[in-house]
Amino acid sequence: MESYTEFKKYSILIAEDDPIALHSLVNILKRYFKNVLTAVNGFEAYEKALSQKIDIILTDMRMPNQDGADFIKQLRKLDINMPVIFMSAHTDSKTLLRIIPLNIIDYLVKPIQIDQVLHLCHELFKKKEAILSEQQAAKHLYQLYSGVVVDLAHKVVTQEGEMILLTKKEFELLSLLIKNKQSVLSKTQIEYLLWDGEIVSDSSVKTLVKKLRTKIGEESITTAKNLGYKICIVS
Repeated sequence: MESYTEFKKYSILIAEDDPIALHSLVNILKRYFKNVLTAVNGFEAYEKALSQKIDIILTDMRMPNQDGADFIKQLRKLDINMPVIFMSAHTDSKTLLRIIPLNIIDYLVKPIQIDQVLHLCHELFKKKEAILSEQQAAKHLYQLYSGVVVDLAHKVVTQEGEMILLTKKEFELLSLLIKNKQSVLSKTQIEYLLWDGEIVSDSSVKTLVKKLRTKIGEESITTAKNLGYKICIVS
């Protein structure tokens, strides 16, 4: 069985009214998950789903007070897209028709195999991590007024799909201006941040800005007279 170490940052809620089955599930899943929360009916599960940080729900179908289908239906009314795995000994069409509209990951027939649960969780979290990674990468993409696109995460600068080659110092300046995109950076600030106190000529910053403008477009960096430089990013 795989180690599933990535589960250690996730929490799971188990809703199960059978104390023996619940105890067994908790004993196994607590080896993998950061937190394992439990509920013995739909009402209790609903309260915990709203009050606790939960990443996935494993719920029985038939439970007293409120069953699994009604519990998840109630969650969905709040527009909560919590990932859900159902488990049940029942496979009749009436039960399945209640489950279908609830947008669940899977419906496992009891007795369930724990490796099925772990595999489903693994696939879910892998997809979640991929989406987060894409979103994070997108946050590091910036388009300049000239049409140049800067990918800070991968240190790539392109225009119309063609790569623009920058020197190390040119990219450091570009990165510095982007990270301070709301501000005007003075010559002194740039000297200090790029050369770390090293003594440089008075024209070093001006020359570097000129070279960078040549590659990424004059309009991409504005000069605030007697103040400094500011990057121009498309909002």
